[in-house]
Amino acid sequence: MALHITRANEGESVDRSAAEIFEGGSVHGRTLVQPGASEHLSGSVVQFAPGARTRMHRHTSDQLLYVVSGIGKVGDHDGEHVISNGDAILIPAGEDHWHGAGDTTSPMSHLTIMRADSQTTVL
Repeated sequence: MALHITRANEGESVDRSAAEIFEGGSVHGRTLVQPGASEHLSGSVVQFAPGARTRMHRHTSDQLLYVVSGIGKVGDHDGEHVISNGDAILIPAGEDHWHGAGDTTSPMSHLTIMRADSQTTVL
Protein backbone atom coordinates (compact mmCIF):
# COMPACT_ATOMS: atom_id res chain seq x y z
CA MET A 1 0.00 0.00 0.00
CA ALA A 2 1.36 3.43 -0.96
CA LEU A 3 1.39 6.70 0.92
CA HIS A 4 -1.93 8.52 0.52
CA ILE A 5 -2.44 12.25 1.04
CA THR A 6 -5.90 13.79 1.28
CA ARG A 7 -5.65 17.51 0.59
CA ALA A 8 -7.69 20.05 2.54
CA ASN A 9 -9.69 20.90 -0.60
CA GLU A 10 -10.48 17.24 -1.36
CA GLY A 11 -13.40 15.26 -0.05
CA GLU A 12 -16.88 16.34 0.80
CA SER A 13 -18.49 17.37 4.06
CA VAL A 14 -21.72 15.37 4.19
CA ASP A 15 -24.80 16.15 6.27
CA ARG A 16 -25.14 13.23 8.70
CA SER A 17 -27.82 14.80 10.93
CA ALA A 18 -30.47 12.22 10.02
CA ALA A 19 -28.33 9.23 11.07
CA GLU A 20 -29.73 7.25 14.01
CA ILE A 21 -26.71 8.05 16.17
CA PHE A 22 -27.19 11.86 16.14
CA GLU A 23 -29.67 14.13 17.91
CA GLY A 24 -30.23 17.78 18.75
CA GLY A 25 -29.04 19.56 15.63
CA SER A 26 -26.92 19.64 12.52
CA VAL A 27 -23.97 17.24 12.18
CA HIS A 28 -21.62 17.10 9.20
CA GLY A 29 -18.75 14.69 8.58
CA ARG A 30 -15.83 14.41 6.21
CA THR A 31 -14.15 11.04 5.74
CA LEU A 32 -10.35 11.27 5.97
CA VAL A 33 -9.51 7.59 5.46
CA GLN A 34 -11.54 6.29 2.54
CA PRO A 35 -12.98 2.76 2.93
CA GLY A 36 -10.40 0.26 1.72
CA ALA A 37 -7.50 2.74 1.97
CA SER A 38 -6.39 1.18 5.27
CA GLU A 39 -7.07 -2.27 6.61
CA HIS A 40 -6.43 -0.98 10.14
CA LEU A 41 -7.78 2.58 10.61
CA SER A 42 -10.82 4.70 9.90
CA GLY A 43 -10.87 8.43 10.43
CA SER A 44 -13.09 11.41 9.89
CA VAL A 45 -13.76 14.98 10.99
CA VAL A 46 -17.19 15.48 12.56
CA GLN A 47 -18.71 18.94 12.98
CA PHE A 48 -21.48 19.43 15.55
CA ALA A 49 -23.69 22.54 15.58
CA PRO A 50 -24.62 23.92 19.01
CA GLY A 51 -27.02 21.46 20.65
CA ALA A 52 -26.04 18.50 18.44
CA ARG A 53 -24.50 15.36 19.89
CA THR A 54 -24.46 11.60 19.55
CA ARG A 55 -26.87 9.35 21.37
CA MET A 56 -25.35 6.95 23.88
CA HIS A 57 -23.45 4.31 21.90
CA ARG A 58 -20.47 1.95 21.98
CA HIS A 59 -17.86 0.68 19.53
CA THR A 60 -16.12 -2.68 19.19
CA SER A 61 -12.72 -0.93 19.10
CA ASP A 62 -11.10 1.86 21.04
CA GLN A 63 -11.99 5.33 19.75
CA LEU A 64 -9.74 8.39 19.82
CA LEU A 65 -11.41 11.81 19.65
CA TYR A 66 -9.30 14.93 19.14
CA VAL A 67 -11.06 18.29 19.39
CA VAL A 68 -9.93 20.59 16.57
CA SER A 69 -12.23 23.54 17.30
CA GLY A 70 -14.96 24.78 19.59
CA ILE A 71 -16.33 23.59 22.90
CA GLY A 72 -18.14 20.29 23.40
CA LYS A 73 -18.95 17.57 25.85
CA VAL A 74 -18.27 13.88 26.25
CA GLY A 75 -20.11 11.68 28.69
CA ASP A 76 -20.72 8.19 29.98
CA HIS A 77 -22.89 6.62 32.68
CA ASP A 78 -20.71 8.30 35.35
CA GLY A 79 -21.16 11.90 34.11
CA GLU A 80 -20.08 14.38 31.49
CA HIS A 81 -16.99 16.50 30.80
CA VAL A 82 -16.51 19.76 28.90
CA ILE A 83 -13.90 19.39 26.15
CA SER A 84 -12.26 21.99 23.92
CA ASN A 85 -9.65 22.65 21.27
CA GLY A 86 -6.61 20.40 21.71
CA ASP A 87 -8.23 17.90 24.09
CA ALA A 88 -7.83 14.20 23.30
CA ILE A 89 -10.29 11.61 24.57
CA LEU A 90 -9.58 7.86 24.50
CA ILE A 91 -12.75 5.78 24.76
CA PRO A 92 -12.13 2.06 25.39
CA ALA A 93 -13.88 -0.55 23.26
CA GLY A 94 -17.30 -1.45 24.66
CA GLU A 95 -17.59 1.74 26.77
CA ASP A 96 -21.06 3.34 26.58
CA HIS A 97 -20.56 7.03 25.78
CA TRP A 98 -21.76 10.10 23.87
CA HIS A 99 -20.07 13.24 22.52
CA GLY A 100 -20.81 16.43 20.64
CA ALA A 101 -21.45 20.14 21.11
CA GLY A 102 -24.38 19.46 23.40
CA ASP A 103 -25.68 22.42 25.39
CA THR A 104 -22.41 24.40 25.33
CA THR A 105 -23.86 27.02 22.87
CA SER A 106 -20.69 26.53 20.80
CA PRO A 107 -20.15 24.43 17.70
CA MET A 108 -17.49 21.73 18.08
CA SER A 109 -15.43 19.70 15.60
CA HIS A 110 -13.38 16.63 16.39
CA LEU A 111 -11.32 14.01 14.63
CA THR A 112 -12.40 10.45 15.28
CA ILE A 113 -10.04 7.54 14.74
CA MET A 114 -10.96 3.86 15.19
CA ARG A 115 -10.16 0.45 13.77
CA ALA A 116 -11.43 0.06 10.21
CA ASP A 117 -13.56 -2.94 11.21
CA SER A 118 -15.12 -1.31 14.30
CA GLN A 119 -18.87 -1.72 14.70
CA THR A 120 -21.08 0.85 16.44
CA THR A 121 -24.16 0.03 18.52
CA VAL A 122 -26.58 2.88 19.30
CA LEU A 123 -28.23 2.31 22.67
